Amino acid sequence: MAKMKDWFENQTVALVGNAESLFHKNFGDEIENHDVVVRLNKAAMLWTQHHADATHGRRTDVHMVFNIGEYRHRTSDWDPKIRIMHMSKMRQTKQHQALVHHMFPVSRWEELCELVGYNNPTTGLMAIEYITSCSPRKLDVYGFDWKETPTFTDMERKKDPLCHHNFDLERKLCFEHYFKMPNVEWKN
Repeated sequence: MAKMKDWFENQTVALVGNAESLFHKNFGDEIENHDVVVRLNKAAMLWTQHHADATHGRRTDVHMVFNIGEYRHRTSDWDPKIRIMHMSKMRQTKQHQALVHHMFPVSRWEELCELVGYNNPTTGLMAIEYITSCSPRKLDVYGFDWKETPTFTDMERKKDPLCHHNFDLERKLCFEHYFKMPNVEWKN
């Protein structure tokens, strides 16, 4: 299993979230100019028909997914150069490990849960925490608005009521901790 830290250390990293609001921005070229482009979960550019070059860019270097089991049928379509990280503490089985390059460490998940005060941090918060711990030269965060707009994969907000995340708490943590780091910037 590869060391994920090596993929981010001293690199410029674009972390691209799935907020619908990103489709109203023009960050595509800026995102593409990073050393590493990270996308989360259903990552629009991997298999949807959105024409989002101008808003999201196209390149994906790292794909962080909450549960690789949900994506198993799609991984054969992905560019084999994309590094995949399973973010859930659940299902860290040998079968799932064979599908990814790295598993989010359970000990890190437990520390993050203690920090936020609940047991269900979002994949986005886990990604921010993990990447910042890897000493990137710069981390720019795009497409995060903590559900002010729908997630582009749930435009009608059908899944929102089922979501057991504390977006207000995570937003507060990001602005009071991560976005105060000199090498981390929220792009909105």
